[in-house]
Amino acid sequence: MKFVQKSSLELGEIVLPDLFILNYMPQLEQIDVKIYLYIIFLSKKQIEIDKADLAKKLGISEQELSFGFERLQAEELITRTTHGYTITDIRENEINKTHIQKVEPRRTKEQTEKDRKRIAAASAINESFFQGVMSLGWYTDISAMFENYSFSEEVMIALFHYCQERKALNKKYVHAVAESWYNGGVKTFEQLEEFLENYDNIQKIKQKISKALRLNRNLTKYEEQYIDTWIKDYKYDFDIIEEALKRTVNKANPTISYVNGILVNWHKKGYKTVSDIDKEMIQTNSANKRNYKNASMSKTKYQDIDQREYTNLESFYDNM
Repeated sequence: MKFVQKSSLELGEIVLPDLFILNYMPQLEQIDVKIYLYIIFLSKKQIEIDKADLAKKLGISEQELSFGFERLQAEELITRTTHGYTITDIRENEINKTHIQKVEPRRTKEQTEKDRKRIAAASAINESFFQGVMSLGWYTDISAMFENYSFSEEVMIALFHYCQERKALNKKYVHAVAESWYNGGVKTFEQLEEFLENYDNIQKIKQKISKALRLNRNLTKYEEQYIDTWIKDYKYDFDIIEEALKRTVNKANPTISYVNGILVNWHKKGYKTVSDIDKEMIQTNSANKRNYKNASMSKTKYQDIDQREYTNLESFYDNM
């Protein structure tokens, strides 16, 4: 990814034009200013860098960097290209706005209606969750999420309601929840309802597992991945998971890893319900009983030897 500073008019070389400070900086998020200043530095030095390294240099996540780029593009401070981004010459832009008449592309009726609905959703979020004083940065983020995640207007409003209920109406949490919903296949409100129902069920199962194993702490990321695999991939409900938990009774310090080993084995054998496990136990017990019976009935090699009988012990001692 390479950054190049664009300037087709010879207006002098100024790193930060007054226009940026007066017209752009007051409405930008702090993180956007941070990104903008650093990529100007990179463009001057003609330095190529990928997103992961750039995010690391700035001390932010790649997700925060991506949304920062979206907001800078929305402000027309940068333009996406095939190989990276071009930094716009904002002085040239100002001249174009003032002296060059632009012909706006004709938008379809469908595009216009979609934009109208999204603007209405953003306005509803502003009134409901920000008391009418939502910052410009939030508007830009909402627009970016509409484009990146294809959420319906109802889902977008539900996203802010969900975060407000958890007293976490900040950008980091909102974007994290949005990413989670998107990864869960959520686009419509109906899909969201199903996703949240499944999510609540999974959380309840995780709580039951923690209680059964007496884990007086939060589950680690890897422990949660184990449980997600049992539920989402193996399609196991809590009944069969509970059967695996019962196998830890005699363990001093049972772990989710130990339970995972049991469930992986059951999954490989094709067990889907508790009755499948019960059938195996019945078959195993029957086999053990047969083996025990056969073993008890078999003779040892000593039992097959004919025993010698002594009938006249007195004469035996007389001969000694």
